[in-house]
Amino acid sequence: MPTLSAPMANRGERINYLSLALQARSAIKRLKLVLSGGKPTPELRSALQAALDSLSEPTPKPESPIAKLHADAGFNRFEEIQTVEEVIHVLGDPHLRDEIARIHAGETYTEEDIRATIGFFSAVEI
Repeated sequence: MPTLSAPMANRGERINYLSLALQARSAIKRLKLVLSGGKPTPELRSALQAALDSLSEPTPKPESPIAKLHADAGFNRFEEIQTVEEVIHVLGDPHLRDEIARIHAGETYTEEDIRATIGFFSAVEI
């Protein structure tokens, strides 16, 4: 049975990381518009929902290696989930999900909420 060569497999991983970085960059640009007084766009809400889904506790068996592969999650590839988990660990912000959720819901959010969310997407982009 043929297997992917290492360069071919690495190419797939790079594409997944690039896709995630582009999504994050788009979200950052839209968040900066919100920071200057704009309103969250549907595209931004979609990116925020993907982040919220990725930050949610998994509902399947927690010991399962695919526990966070939600059907509706925006970040659902292994590389994307792994990156988001690393970012969460590094940022160590226990309020991150709430900050993103306030912007997503259109509630009264603060400049600090927007900046924390920009920080999250900036870390994901790198």
